[in-house]
Amino acid sequence: MINFEYKAAQRLACDIRTTHQAIDEALSDLASLACSVIEASRTSDAPPSQTQAAIESVAIGLTKLVDARKGFVAAHREIAVAHRNSNLQEINFGCFGDKPVLPSADLLVVNG
Repeated sequence: MINFEYKAAQRLACDIRTTHQAIDEALSDLASLACSVIEASRTSDAPPSQTQAAIESVAIGLTKLVDARKGFVAAHREIAVAHRNSNLQEINFGCFGDKPVLPSADLLVVNG
């Protein structure tokens, strides 16, 4: 059994949530940028050969960010496995899930 210190696990859960939000927000912003680049290219008098590089660069960035999100989701999955095999398995210390979030004072009741 893995033994997690509650406060460290709680901080980890907070970081996981904020990281998920940050990555998804960055994806949304980059997708918006892609639309803006395309619209600006379409409404300019620049030939497509000149705007192609900008569109490709944004698309590459979007693909890389999606890949980074995939890596983060895989890491989160590994953390969830460790959580299931830990002293805190019965507790949602703030990560995604349907178990109740307990303040650290309630751990005495749950852990005995």
